[in-house]
Amino acid sequence: MFVNMRPAVFGCLALLFSQLSFAASDLPFAEQELENPDTFVTITVENDLFAGRDGGYTNGIGYSWGRGPYQTLDETNSPKWLQSMAHAFGIHDDPQHFNAATYSIFQGIQTPSDITNPNFEPDDLPYAGILGWRGTIHSWTKTRADQFNLVLGMVGPASLAEQSQKVVHKITGSDEPMGWDYQLHNEPVFALQARRSWRHEIKNGDGHGVDFIGILEASGGNYTSYVAGTYMIRWGLNLERSHAAISVLPGRGINPLAGTNSEEYYVFFGVQPRYVFNDIFVDGNTFRDSPSVTIKNERLIYSTGFVWNWKDWGLLFSIAETTSTFEERKGNARFGSLSISYRL
Repeated sequence: MFVNMRPAVFGCLALLFSQLSFAASDLPFAEQELENPDTFVTITVENDLFAGRDGGYTNGIGYSWGRGPYQTLDETNSPKWLQSMAHAFGIHDDPQHFNAATYSIFQGIQTPSDITNPNFEPDDLPYAGILGWRGTIHSWTKTRADQFNLVLGMVGPASLAEQSQKVVHKITGSDEPMGWDYQLHNEPVFALQARRSWRHEIKNGDGHGVDFIGILEASGGNYTSYVAGTYMIRWGLNLERSHAAISVLPGRGINPLAGTNSEEYYVFFGVQPRYVFNDIFVDGNTFRDSPSVTIKNERLIYSTGFVWNWKDWGLLFSIAETTSTFEERKGNARFGSLSISYRL
């Protein structure tokens, strides 16, 4: 499906985002409303059972927190070293921008398609888990948003993925996973990730509207390295307040304006071509022999869902589908994501 696709995909992406970058005009900070900074927390659950499947990327859970918006990065009280890393990726204090810092602790679990098989499966994804921390610097206007992520974590038995999955499956009465003896070895992992998005909106006069968002992003590290572009369409109310953390996988980031006094909601559909250079969940351990399969570099991700923010609460639900991540198996993978945010 993806043979000779790469030049066409990235040629189209370059054209798309060059047009968006000229179309998006930033408004001075003084002309926008800067609300009192809020502290908020978000709990996210991702599971393939939301989409009626089990196996592959099977489960993820995360707890996120943050405070914003602020007029400067210093006001976010984020670590200076994290701000310096964000500066190196083009994010700087700008009086035209809102700013926020958010943090997450998360766990992700991957299994082969048949978790009842106690034997090693050489042609399927390995058992793998990650226990990680993500620090994010956000900087945005009504028409553009920048984001820098630092991901630090541990893959292998230290991720406690085996124990987590077995406890959940026991509680829910699901099949017991039998192949965790063949999971990846312990390995510290990291990724540096940067993203820029451009937004164009068409309003109808009552606060509702449609907007179009283009995103370019890249990641580098032994956890995963990739380049990607996303095109998304949304319909809803007060869209300009909720685009700073928009993503084709929205459960993996949190909105630095979640839980506001006004009501906001939207539905969305996004598509993302992605070229993946390395993925430890597919390639296996970096410096040791471990279970692995052959990575499929070209991927395509689709997602759809809805978001609703009202007073102190925020709700997100989405379904994402991705083409196969490895050569030994055809067919798409699908999982759902549910996030609940609360303003303290």
